Amino acid sequence: MNLETKRKAESFIALTLSGLAAAVGLFWLVYILGDVLINGIGALKPSLFLNDPVPAGVEGGGLRNAFIGQLMITGAATLIGVPIGVLGGTFLAEYGRGSRTARAISVLSDITVSVPALVVGAFVWAIVVRPLHHFSGWAGALALSIIMIPIVLRTTEDMLSLVPWTLREAAFALGAPYYKVIIQIVYRGAATGILTGILLSMARVAGEAAPLLFTSFNNNFFSGNMNGPIASLTVTIFQYAMGPYKSWHEQAWGAAFVITLFILTLTIVGRVIIWWRYKR
Repeated sequence: MNLETKRKAESFIALTLSGLAAAVGLFWLVYILGDVLINGIGALKPSLFLNDPVPAGVEGGGLRNAFIGQLMITGAATLIGVPIGVLGGTFLAEYGRGSRTARAISVLSDITVSVPALVVGAFVWAIVVRPLHHFSGWAGALALSIIMIPIVLRTTEDMLSLVPWTLREAAFALGAPYYKVIIQIVYRGAATGILTGILLSMARVAGEAAPLLFTSFNNNFFSGNMNGPIASLTVTIFQYAMGPYKSWHEQAWGAAFVITLFILTLTIVGRVIIWWRYKR
């Protein structure tokens, strides 16, 4: 066997194995999404969104408390995590560019992205829930924001670094202070990428249940008090899926379909924004 034939054989084997791996991954993705779609659409009823849960074993009811609680926790996490992430990324890309501190923070952010959500939930439980002796929606929002911050931070840093330095120099030559250069020029040039990172970070935390089990816990009743235990959709899905009642399983499928649709929508919107921005 000559060298060319050997290379073609190796290339064919590698391509075949890669194709098989991709096919296996795609099969399970389609299978899971199809399962959620088939079981979830049938459970989508107005009562699922408009009614609160009924006592265990009683037919009917809905998950209004969980939907609203999930929106409140995720919204609060976004308000906490996004500003910190954007400001942190701005520091790394602008004020700390090339410094040891900036490199160290970037490495720590990359490590934090891969930390299991369960560990984040246990950490927030240790520093917030345990000292205060009660669960709360704010603790859940803090846990989700910790997951969001490194994603937004790294995305912001990368997007700001792509803005040519000559644009900054041109603004400096006109006498503009650095903070105005960042706000009025650099942010505008990187706005699309930063927004995409924010959307992807929201999609990342929207389906997390583990950190909320340690922090906001859950609530079988409707509550808008973020200072106490509050219902969340992900934890409710977990509890209902483990329960013995058929109505619980149906509502869990419906809630899982809504979360999947929400995450898919955010991901598609982020991809479309990137395509639209760089196509131009």
